[in-house]
Amino acid sequence: MSFKIVHTFTLPNVDIGEGLLEPFDAELVKGFARTEDDIISQAKDADAVIGVVTSQPFTRRVLGSLERCRIVAGIAVGYEAVDLDAATEYGIAVTNVPDYGLDEVSGRAIAFMMALGHKLIQIDRSVREKQVSYTTDRKALMQYIAPMYRMREQTFGIIGLGRIGTATALKAKGLGMRVIAYDPYVFDAVMVSHGVEPVDLDQLLRESDYISLHTPLTDETRGMIGDKELKKMKPNCHLINTARGKCVDEAAIIRALEEGLIAGAGLDVTEDEHMSPDNPLLKMDQVILTGHSAWYSISANKEVFIKPMTQVVAALEGKWPIYALNPELKNEWLKKWGK
Repeated sequence: MSFKIVHTFTLPNVDIGEGLLEPFDAELVKGFARTEDDIISQAKDADAVIGVVTSQPFTRRVLGSLERCRIVAGIAVGYEAVDLDAATEYGIAVTNVPDYGLDEVSGRAIAFMMALGHKLIQIDRSVREKQVSYTTDRKALMQYIAPMYRMREQTFGIIGLGRIGTATALKAKGLGMRVIAYDPYVFDAVMVSHGVEPVDLDQLLRESDYISLHTPLTDETRGMIGDKELKKMKPNCHLINTARGKCVDEAAIIRALEEGLIAGAGLDVTEDEHMSPDNPLLKMDQVILTGHSAWYSISANKEVFIKPMTQVVAALEGKWPIYALNPELKNEWLKKWGK
């Protein structure tokens, strides 16, 4: 049987796992799609499609046009740009790559915590610009570093205890911190098994010295941290976001930082990732911005492009893909495509 696989996000000199298709009678079409019409024109007769389901528009219209398609394999952890309900209705399995950046993103969250807690950016700047040091001008240095707190005496709060949230929790535990978490979809016993104390959102907001977001962007999480939530936080609390920018009301963060309601923020993601030059966050010393780079390492960059092809191969073999996001489709899908 001959298959057609369409890759809608082909980049130069990137291994997309093409070699995995060698055992198949398969045609791989490499393209680059930005619009619904792009995807439709490139993939309407495809058996499998690979794309970026965080930004490329896999809408109901697009999915309905994919008459032969059995899988849309996403190049990302997030999947907010794909209509899962429509995909399920049309019998299309949708996958992501939920485990490619676990170490990288959890490591960035901890790096934010360490840099913010130890005020590394402010100290570095004071040394570079004013040559401040403890031996030459203790009083001047203390203006930059005080107050500072012992890590193992602080509480690290995690919102969203999935794979990355759990990896972050274990790293914070390794530093001797008290770790608490809020996730209505994770059993308390699972949290406790990782040494994490389950709490409700209100308790987490009030007791945490650092709050780290690890949630997908959904209708439930969009803007989940706003004025009301920020006002509950300690004035020495730092907010860390390595999840999705729109999970936080950015205007509310700016107000909270300007008014001293929280101490600082580490933001890998922002509401608009094409930040305006006049965005107040860019001028705040107590904010660290890293431009949606937390996912990256050489290993992670390789995995995020190759793993979607492993899901396609499974689907072509009539196997339910392990990263499927719409498991309710499994039985029906296997009846049609299974071997």
